[in-house]
Amino acid sequence: MIVLAFYATISPFLGSGPLWPDYDVIPSCKDNWWWNMIYINNFQALFHDQCMEWSWYLANDMQFYVISPLFLITLWRWPKVGYSLLGLFFCITFAWSFVITYENYIYGLGYNSDILYFSDILCRMPSYMNIFYTKPYTRIGPYLVGLLLAYYVRRRRRSNSPSLNWLTLSVGWIVASGILLACKFFPYHQDLTNVEASFYNALSRVAFALGLGWVIFVCVIGQGGVVNSILSWKALIPLSRITYCAYLVNPIVMTTYFNSLRALTNYNAFNHAVLYLGFLVITFAVALVTSLLFELPVIRLEKLFWNKSAPLKVLDISLSKLTNKTVISNELSEK
Repeated sequence: MIVLAFYATISPFLGSGPLWPDYDVIPSCKDNWWWNMIYINNFQALFHDQCMEWSWYLANDMQFYVISPLFLITLWRWPKVGYSLLGLFFCITFAWSFVITYENYIYGLGYNSDILYFSDILCRMPSYMNIFYTKPYTRIGPYLVGLLLAYYVRRRRRSNSPSLNWLTLSVGWIVASGILLACKFFPYHQDLTNVEASFYNALSRVAFALGLGWVIFVCVIGQGGVVNSILSWKALIPLSRITYCAYLVNPIVMTTYFNSLRALTNYNAFNHAVLYLGFLVITFAVALVTSLLFELPVIRLEKLFWNKSAPLKVLDISLSKLTNKTVISNELSEK
């Protein structure tokens, strides 16, 4: 909310130029900021009504979190019902994604980098983002994969399952790598038909989550090898703690730069690399300051709030142990 307030009221004064918007408060935030407060902003029109447009995914995550007990409780109490419920939701998100893509003819967006299609992409992008890209019913598939994976890992630990053999590991890595590469590169420079694009949109996100799920699974059970060593490298821990703030401030950094331009820029690979590295460094620097000033203090206060009853619990436990010992001692002395 602090970043949202900064974006709505202060960011308009960060720069100037012929491309710089002429307003004191961002209009979409002035009228619709409260949508973000209750995490339903992903149901607004992305390029017209949403405040802090990139926060649509926070709304998705919160909505998934709210309904997650429905799956967790059923998996815990009635596993067959839980599996059936997950299967039903997988089918719903597949069917919905397929139908939306097919009926609205929103294939090819982001698949083909040919400049000849750029104007067509610009015309269809708002529709694609508003009816498909930001909606929870097209995004819930990967979240359900994560839920199912966490449930399976917990069951596996409780049953003391043996380690995977080399054949299972090899096949798993080959299949997972193939899925991840196919999801990213299969549609590139391909003139997909409407049916092919519909299948791709309906399956690609769940398939990608399954590929990543394998990587997470083998790392969690201690058989990730070199990949696990890289992902658990201690030098990444400080960066991991500010990635959320980096996600929030990165579009503000980029928008400030591009809106401040006073001349056309020549796009090439070198310029793009320089911009990327510059945005990366500045984003994480701003994220660090934001985290230290706002996020970490709130986290500390939250921990203090939830742990304030801990001393009382320790005292209760100590008193109960003392009482039990006294009772036992009295019984022994009586005998």
